[in-house]
Amino acid sequence: MENMTWLSIIPPLLTIAIAIWSKKIIPSLLIGLLVGSYLLNPTVAGGVETAVDQIVKTLTDKENLQVILFLYLFSGLIALIKNSGGIKAFSHVAEKYIKSKKGVFVTLWALLPVTFIDCGFRVVGAGSITRSLAEKNKIARERLAFMLNNTASPVVELIPIATTFVGFNVAIISQGLKAAGNQQSGSAYSIWLKAIPFEYFSIVVILITFLSIFFQFNKPENVQNKSQTKKANGRMDMKMDMEEAEPVLKPRVLNLVFPMVSVIVLSLFFFWFFGKNQSANTSIISAITNTQPNKAMLVALLITILISSVFYFFQKYNLKKMTADIISGGNEIMTTLAILAIAWSLAGVSQQLGLSNFIQQQVGNSLPDWSVPVLLFLLSSAVTYFIGSGWGAASLIMPFAIPLAVSVGVAIPLCVAAVLTGGTFGDVTSPVAGMTNMSSNIAHADHSKYIKYANPYNFIAAGIATVLFLVTGLFQ
Repeated sequence: MENMTWLSIIPPLLTIAIAIWSKKIIPSLLIGLLVGSYLLNPTVAGGVETAVDQIVKTLTDKENLQVILFLYLFSGLIALIKNSGGIKAFSHVAEKYIKSKKGVFVTLWALLPVTFIDCGFRVVGAGSITRSLAEKNKIARERLAFMLNNTASPVVELIPIATTFVGFNVAIISQGLKAAGNQQSGSAYSIWLKAIPFEYFSIVVILITFLSIFFQFNKPENVQNKSQTKKANGRMDMKMDMEEAEPVLKPRVLNLVFPMVSVIVLSLFFFWFFGKNQSANTSIISAITNTQPNKAMLVALLITILISSVFYFFQKYNLKKMTADIISGGNEIMTTLAILAIAWSLAGVSQQLGLSNFIQQQVGNSLPDWSVPVLLFLLSSAVTYFIGSGWGAASLIMPFAIPLAVSVGVAIPLCVAAVLTGGTFGDVTSPVAGMTNMSSNIAHADHSKYIKYANPYNFIAAGIATVLFLVTGLFQ
């Protein structure tokens, strides 16, 4: 097997190349998985059998299954919240008090505490509430789309509790740690907590987006707000018109706030509950740092769905309809779940081929340590920009990013941050990314004009992040 280690780099590189060329992430992942499986078992039947076995192994892993269930059910909860009328009620209240452009933007930022659980929900929820306000105050649709998108993924990525990113990030970091042979201390969650301060692009772009409320150096072409609604391409199978559906219940602000507060409070409690026995220190912070995040989030989510269902049931939300809506909401994220399952399987096959050894023997010895963080950021940014999926890119890159960090002696949290925040750059900048398309659709903006408006701000933030990763790498 040692003589085959150089083959281990073929499946991930082939996958990335095909994804960039085709802009189709799932077929690219499948091809990479089948090629890697064939290299392990060099017959057609043997390669397919190995690929199937690896997928089954991935899906039956306890940690992976917790992440998949969590993401599916979280998407179902979001569907319940949308259909309960909470968003529409919040919109009606806001319309009574917001009378200026800055007031609209302040409202959009102020909605973060009730829309941060998921970047898609953030865009749909905040967009539904502020779109009519933006039109009344003559805010260009492209500017609204930019503000929605740049306060979604960059913000949610930095929040370490009660979001869909928690389970995903912990899962892919765990994959990277396994690939590196678990030769380092700290859980996947604690490593992510340490990585958050280094997510430079996310931090810088949030600051730039906020400052753009007061200082615009790039003005939208349609300042008179005359752009035509345009159907966007490459939406990653997301349903963009859900905010237009008539609520099942009478709109009440409490229908939005109640499940949000529940999931946040319960997540905090179970993070402490499942971490208190794993920590030698009795403090809450120590317990949360050493918790089982996937298990804690899943339990908190299940309880939230149950009590929210009871809350909605007494408002005449039919139980059969609620069940169907949860399943329908969960099905919306099936594309993402498929990406994760195949990407994790591809990572497993690559490790069986000796990817860690290849990185240590070949790549690690040829790269100066200061260059690794900035190179990982640029790689993650480029791959995400071309394939349109930050999660897909991170799933591909993290399994060899952490072994590379270990090999050259670079801080693992710094390299983790480079991969994650590079994915965020692609999510808010790529014209084929699901989030950019969702944002332009919700704002009723012309997609190409929105991208043209957003690019200068996002690329400036990416340039600053590149310099920061370079400097941090030099002085770590």
